[in-house]
Amino acid sequence: MPKLINRYGVVDAKTGTDGWIEYTGDANAIPAGAKVLLPLTEFREFSGTWQKHVGTNGALGVKLSPADDPALIAHDLEKLALIAIEFPAFTDGRGYSTATLLRERYRFIGELRAVGDVQRDQIFLMSRAGFTTFALRDDQSVEKSLAAFNDFSSYYQHAADRFVDRSALPLAA
Repeated sequence: MPKLINRYGVVDAKTGTDGWIEYTGDANAIPAGAKVLLPLTEFREFSGTWQKHVGTNGALGVKLSPADDPALIAHDLEKLALIAIEFPAFTDGRGYSTATLLRERYRFIGELRAVGDVQRDQIFLMSRAGFTTFALRDDQSVEKSLAAFNDFSSYYQHAADRFVDRSALPLAA
């Protein structure tokens, strides 16, 4: 199970998960009231059904692949508590553009999570692009990854992280 961090530390260190269940094709495996992470196609086709399923106690999230256009969910952002953006390889940087578009153009204020081949050297720049949580591979050191947030003490250019409400981030356990 990937370790989930944000700039404050490990998210929900007691259980090792933050409660999100990724939909893998079996809707019966998702309990009512859960926090569900859906692929883009599933969300676009059945978002109303899923909204009823999770009710007021649950939440909806969408997982975007590098080729997915964030404009496809632009009108549904208020329904989403989480958008996970997949990085299939270290060298695939399309997720940075997706995150920046979601923050700057579409003003998404919820959680943006980097998933897949997320490496320590990318974390600072991912946070500048607007990512708030990072799913680390099992072979990565939490301590070294957390140190990435302090790699640079200042910067000259504006970035999408200015649209992140830091007070809304879950604190480390």
